[in-house]
Amino acid sequence: MELTPEKIRLFPIVLLMIIGCFGLLNSKSILRSLLSLDVIDTATITIFVLIAASSGYQTPIVSTQRYSAYSDPYPQAIILTAIVIGFATQALLCSVALRLGRKSPMLRYRDLEK
Repeated sequence: MELTPEKIRLFPIVLLMIIGCFGLLNSKSILRSLLSLDVIDTATITIFVLIAASSGYQTPIVSTQRYSAYSDPYPQAIILTAIVIGFATQALLCSVALRLGRKSPMLRYRDLEK
């Protein structure tokens, strides 16, 4: 297996995703789970952006110059949609956590299970 610069750039992002999964599995409060989900979401979006932004492709913007290779605009649209959905999901989960925080201010799972 040959290590190209594109593959080397993916290592920190995969590490970030593993850290997010580890935090999600070992969190004892809702806030830590929310932060871990945000880390996983950010790592996933960054992986797709790095894959879509490979070298040699130009953005599909109309200009006086003609390029031979355009990048596909569909992954960019999907990533923008994923960012908006991720933000909306985080906002909804924060509002649920705020509501649950009235009963149990520390938001620990074991306190909420009672």
